[in-house]
Amino acid sequence: MSHPPEMDLPPRDPRDAMSLQTAWLRSFLAVADKGGFGAATLVLHLSQSRVSAHIAALEHALGVTLFDRKARPIRTTEAGELFRGHALNALLELQHGVEAARSTLDNFLGHVTIGSYPSVSSTYLPGILKELKAKHPGLTVELHEGNAASLAEMVANGTVDLVFRPLLPKMRETTLCHRTIWREDIVAVMREDDPLAGKGCVSVADILAHPLIGNPAGTEEEGGGFDVRNTLGDDAGRAEIVYLTDQPATLVALVRSAFGVGVINRLALATTSTEGLAVRTIDSPTAHRTVALFWTRRRADTAVVKAFVDAQELAALPPGVRRFEG
Repeated sequence: MSHPPEMDLPPRDPRDAMSLQTAWLRSFLAVADKGGFGAATLVLHLSQSRVSAHIAALEHALGVTLFDRKARPIRTTEAGELFRGHALNALLELQHGVEAARSTLDNFLGHVTIGSYPSVSSTYLPGILKELKAKHPGLTVELHEGNAASLAEMVANGTVDLVFRPLLPKMRETTLCHRTIWREDIVAVMREDDPLAGKGCVSVADILAHPLIGNPAGTEEEGGGFDVRNTLGDDAGRAEIVYLTDQPATLVALVRSAFGVGVINRLALATTSTEGLAVRTIDSPTAHRTVALFWTRRRADTAVVKAFVDAQELAALPPGVRRFEG
């Protein structure tokens, strides 16, 4: 990997920590944690060239090589491993300082970063933001959308302040707070001329007799097709899942074109037209999912989290869901 031109790099002075940029440290830690530049880009939401430039600049400033680039997967050198703990502690301490400065509403800076997925972003989030901006008119909002796996990563690594996400599949990060908001059905979607449309409720056996289209996209390890597999329970291994997508409109279009029966959460269907299709409940004890709002424990007392959680409590729920009663 070539380094950026010398004129773009800071003076090489390993004694001067003030010459280091926090963006370089974040990129370094992401590459070290994920074992590669490509994987790090998904966490950081940066291009691979930008991440590579950050690492090159950091190595130049320190005067050491941080990664063994010949190894597969890439790994830290001895110097990189020694530096890793210090870099992490430095970023954590800086974040604690930022959060301490924002710890009262009097010092509320008016910026919130939210992680969400499209159906929540379009049907629920606008109402929350209306409540929030009524109290904090100068508020600015930054939105990051993703699937269950990427949203979990965003809130855990601090890319977002709060995130909307189903409770399942479970998050690996354990230092999180959450508020459970609603429960919604997982439903089957088929053409109106499909024999299944004549039933008021379809069984797991009915579904298994058809090619299936589900969501979200991704591998099973990443949570891809989780709603389908969870709904089918012990019979999931017998399912013929022909397509997975993050987009409800794509799922509906494939069903309309007779590629199979769709299995999707009811809220997602509210974001697209189902004209010419039939929507049926599924007779399965796991044909539902529960949605929650998550944030990290270390941010629980910050003004931005408190203000957003208060606004969320006041906002009306989207159509087709049931308020969670714990």
